[in-house]
Amino acid sequence: MTPLLITGLKGFGCYLGELTNTLTKLDTSMAAKLKPMSQIKQILRLHQHGKSIKAIARSLAVSKNTVRKYVALQKATNRSIEELLRVDDNELQQMLFPVEGSDSSNRHRYLDDHYEYFCKELRRRGVTRWLLWSEYRQSQPDGYSYSQFCWHLQQLDGAAKVTMAGLPHPAGEQMYVDFAGEYGRYIDPGSGQTCKVPVLVVTLGFSQYSYIEAIESQKTEDFLYGLQRALRFFTGVTKLIIPDNMKSAVIKSDRYEPGLNRMLEDFANHYDAGVFPARPGRPKDKPLVESAVRDVYRHVYAPLRNVKFFSLNELNQAYRQQLDLWHDRTFQGRTDTRRQRFETAEKPALHPLPIHEFEIKKYLSLTVRNNCHIQLSEGRHYYSVPYSFARQKVKIIYTPKRVQIYHRTNLIAQHQRDRKPYGYTTVKEHLPSHHQIWLERDANWYLQRALRISAQVARLVERILVSRAHPEQAYRSCDGVLSLQRKVGSDMLTEAAAVALDLNCCTYSFVNNLIKNAMASPSKQEPLAELPKHDNIRGKDYFQQTLNFEP
Repeated sequence: MTPLLITGLKGFGCYLGELTNTLTKLDTSMAAKLKPMSQIKQILRLHQHGKSIKAIARSLAVSKNTVRKYVALQKATNRSIEELLRVDDNELQQMLFPVEGSDSSNRHRYLDDHYEYFCKELRRRGVTRWLLWSEYRQSQPDGYSYSQFCWHLQQLDGAAKVTMAGLPHPAGEQMYVDFAGEYGRYIDPGSGQTCKVPVLVVTLGFSQYSYIEAIESQKTEDFLYGLQRALRFFTGVTKLIIPDNMKSAVIKSDRYEPGLNRMLEDFANHYDAGVFPARPGRPKDKPLVESAVRDVYRHVYAPLRNVKFFSLNELNQAYRQQLDLWHDRTFQGRTDTRRQRFETAEKPALHPLPIHEFEIKKYLSLTVRNNCHIQLSEGRHYYSVPYSFARQKVKIIYTPKRVQIYHRTNLIAQHQRDRKPYGYTTVKEHLPSHHQIWLERDANWYLQRALRISAQVARLVERILVSRAHPEQAYRSCDGVLSLQRKVGSDMLTEAAAVALDLNCCTYSFVNNLIKNAMASPSKQEPLAELPKHDNIRGKDYFQQTLNFEP
């Protein structure tokens, strides 16, 4: 090897070392951003079902290195994927991220992390594997030999080229989900208008046994509950759910990296299934459901084309009758039916449904208020949090039945869901000891406090309480009125309350302005002086004569 070539290799090796440090810093910064546990479960579940690293990365909108990272973390726990998927999100996070220890596979990890760089360099003219290995050994003196280097690159290259083409449809493996392009229709009896509703189509991969239902909308909640009814219809769940790139399932539509709706991830985790969305504009990824939609037009829509329906339930009952007839038709060129294939082969292969039905989880990140409560924007109800977490960021996970509040990964409070607007759900122990007395306050408590000052102040407080749809909304105004006694005294507050009652302006701000502008100062009025007597006074008799005058 010539001195010039050696010098060039050393210089390029220095460049590669700097590039490696840069990539390491990027990986470290990206690693700090922890993926949601629901997405990590999807990565492990799809890996368990034999999906390739690239396919999983494309399906879940993450990088391939991220997929490799969480698969490696699973292996490092010495626990099976089934065991990890059974635990809740917080316990899973603690299992995957314990105190870091030594890594015995640094060589392979380095090669795996830089695989994309090697592939990119090999596509450049004149670059060979020998050259890349030489540069690799300069930055990694204890790295692989040339033969091992080439073998590992070959293994990584083979895993990266796995595609979905020609995948079989074993029983109980896949379930395809889509919406029919043609809406269902029924007439509203009240208005007489025709209502158009989307039709959900769900098809099993092996038997092509299908479920259809007209639902209220394509919103995620309606979509997931419709999908839940489909699973009850099938009496089981498949290993994979393959939806189209609908907004109800995919929040970021991309050919290579679609972003799944987190509610759908929670749904799939609850039913122990993986989600593998089809690529946008690639109907061949889901030919069975495309065929099922076509058959729905022929065997369900067409026979009912002249029938009028007057409710959504009536429409779905007619769909179910036509669906039963369609399932009992024999396949073209065969002797069996969809129902027979489902009952004999597909149904026994389905995973059983969980005991508890799925509840939609919603996620929020809020700051605890100074009064030790957080407010859900949906319903505008307040829930208490231990006072030690006041003014701190917390994560809220809530369902139609319960509200759970987390600080980092620790559950610090949970409540039954209450939908009373501006109401308070408070655990007494969550408040400081000197604030717990405020739990006893109500409308009567404020009236009793006001009566101790004067009857006028009590009437003012009563007017303020009844002026709001919910008395709780007036508590702060009443607090303001009562606090004026400490500032100006009972007499001035009573005088201001009397003026506010006379003018029917019963608000804290009005009373406060009266006092601030000295318009309600108590003062003793002097009696009016008598007018002097003189002869130019006609008296009341004169005016009486004027009233009785008749022309």
